[in-house]
Amino acid sequence: MLFAPQNPKYVITAAVWVYFHKNNRHILLLGSMRGDVILWNWTEESQSFNLLYRVPPMNDIQDEILSMDVHEQEIASGRIGRVVVATANRCINVWTLSSSGEFSKVFSTILDDNLKPKTVRMCKKTRDIFVFPLYGGEILRLDYKSGAVKSHKSPGPGRMGSVSLNYTADKFVAYTGKNFQLYRLSNLEILKTFIAEAPLVFFPKQVAFGESETIVVGGTDRGFALVYDVESEEMVQKLSYPRGNLVQPVATFTLPGRHLIAIAGSTQEQPSDVVLFEKTIPEVPLVLHSEVMQDEPTARTVPMAGFVHVGFYIPKKALNWFWIVALLLSISFASYCTIPQYIQQVCTRLANL
Repeated sequence: MLFAPQNPKYVITAAVWVYFHKNNRHILLLGSMRGDVILWNWTEESQSFNLLYRVPPMNDIQDEILSMDVHEQEIASGRIGRVVVATANRCINVWTLSSSGEFSKVFSTILDDNLKPKTVRMCKKTRDIFVFPLYGGEILRLDYKSGAVKSHKSPGPGRMGSVSLNYTADKFVAYTGKNFQLYRLSNLEILKTFIAEAPLVFFPKQVAFGESETIVVGGTDRGFALVYDVESEEMVQKLSYPRGNLVQPVATFTLPGRHLIAIAGSTQEQPSDVVLFEKTIPEVPLVLHSEVMQDEPTARTVPMAGFVHVGFYIPKKALNWFWIVALLLSISFASYCTIPQYIQQVCTRLANL
């Protein structure tokens, strides 16, 4: 990829990746300012990306790609990927992507003149598409098969520079021009406000949920990203960017044993560094109690990310029935052992008479 900031063909405005378990294939999808959708295939042998497809804008008319999203980032064997793309000319495109690399368009729809999309997000459960405009506050839900409008929601935030939708698609967090705010999607109620400093430049700052939606990460134009605790609404950490200035792209991911946050700069004057931050998931002691055996509690260490059910509880009434049944079984067993011996003794005495 050439570094040519004056050529819209080589200015990347959106990116998303998918991984196919069937053939261990990584594909990176990029959107350009000109309107190209570019697919890069990762080659393990050469440790590099190779061009798989470049889909030019329709009729070669410049149509900047504003946002991209996928239904699933990790795609199981036998399934196909789904990609949604929003452009500056109010066009919403949905594509399918197979593990073999086949890229096919499902539909393309043009939104009304009064609604210009800024962010598109695909619901992870229903595959429907949510369209968030930069201005106006009207949120659309589109059918994932046809692109037909299923619902309108308004009035939402007057400005939505960047939007992150939670997994169940019932809440979203948006950059609203100064702060980051958490909304309930069903009635557009403001749930939380994450205070940020007044922006120096009015470029949209990206925002993302992280750590199982317990934190929110947002970019700034002051040389760092901000990490907020969702419950308390407090800023808990600043993540410094070595080159300073505009920190626009942010991303989060969770792996076994650790959380990751990536941030990057976004200017035409200098190359962008990607900085990765790691947070280890602490292990906490889990105390196991045995009420039946009256043993001493035993401490085990399990990861904080996932507790395993290792104990059980018997209600008192059930425990009483347990002892009654056990007593009856004991009597039956004792009778089984002693009665035959008694009968044998009686028979022996009768024989001796």
